[in-house]
Amino acid sequence: MIRVGLVGIGGMGKVHFNAYKNVEDAKVVAVADIRCEMAKEKVEDDSIKIYSTMEEMLANEELDMVDICTPSYLHAELTIKALNSGLHVLCEKPMSNTYAETIAMKEAAEKSGKFLMVAHVVRFMYAYEYLKSVVDSGELGKVVHIDMRRSSTIPSWSWEDWMRDLAKSGGTPYDLSIHDIDYVQSVFGEPKKVSGVYRKLAGNSDCVVSHFIYDDFDITMSAGWYNCKFAFRDEYLALFENGYVENIGGVVTKNGEEVKFASGAEDVSDAGINIKSGSGYEAEIRYFVDCVKNNIKPDRVTIESSQASVALVDKIIESAIINKENGQF
Repeated sequence: MIRVGLVGIGGMGKVHFNAYKNVEDAKVVAVADIRCEMAKEKVEDDSIKIYSTMEEMLANEELDMVDICTPSYLHAELTIKALNSGLHVLCEKPMSNTYAETIAMKEAAEKSGKFLMVAHVVRFMYAYEYLKSVVDSGELGKVVHIDMRRSSTIPSWSWEDWMRDLAKSGGTPYDLSIHDIDYVQSVFGEPKKVSGVYRKLAGNSDCVVSHFIYDDFDITMSAGWYNCKFAFRDEYLALFENGYVENIGGVVTKNGEEVKFASGAEDVSDAGINIKSGSGYEAEIRYFVDCVKNNIKPDRVTIESSQASVALVDKIIESAIINKENGQF
């Protein structure tokens, strides 16, 4: 049994916590969160120890791995500490908001000899796994164009409102759009050219549009936090030489016919963060746990590919047309 210490049990941490209940070879034995009383309410299990810091948890528990679900600006610091303590690490995306920190994280993993995997959940979600299978098989011919969209109401639920603090979250480019950016580069590799448009909006929200150009096709990706109430949406339209694949509202169609997936694919998270948890979280956790259990280095999400995703967001921001009306990004 892989003994897990969960660091941060806010919205995403609760999603991970629930997912472990269905992973047979792993058990969350301890949780670290500065909000101890809140953590106790979310855990609802007296056998799971609650600590106010990861350092306290590591000093008192015998763990095999830690799962880091803290705000993004803490990912690098906590990941490096856990690796230096001799533990495997699953860290929520993004790897970091700065490429320099990803280098330090990689060095810590290499020095410790332990595994580090960034939880890029989209790679494990049914709708996106299916699209990759169509691309890889060539059944609809070559890709012509893909349009990916990701949007949410302003994330006002985050601890101390850190998500709307661009210095801490990086805004939608690093927190939201990186989902699609990471997926695209994991399937198609490094684009030939990158460009983008970034805008700040009212209510301390923002949006970004990215354009990746490859040899004979292109991909657009838009993401935004908007000042209106609606459910989180992740959609795509992939156009091929001989057909299309579309994902709207969790329903995937190929040339107009619905593609059926296993039951539970669109279960809704009870974490209160306006996302569909689906099976992707459970699948990514099970994959990493299997790697730890069998001592096999993760290759579905490598450290290098996670670094590449951060680097691509950097390139988008560097090349973006930026709306400075409400201040520079």
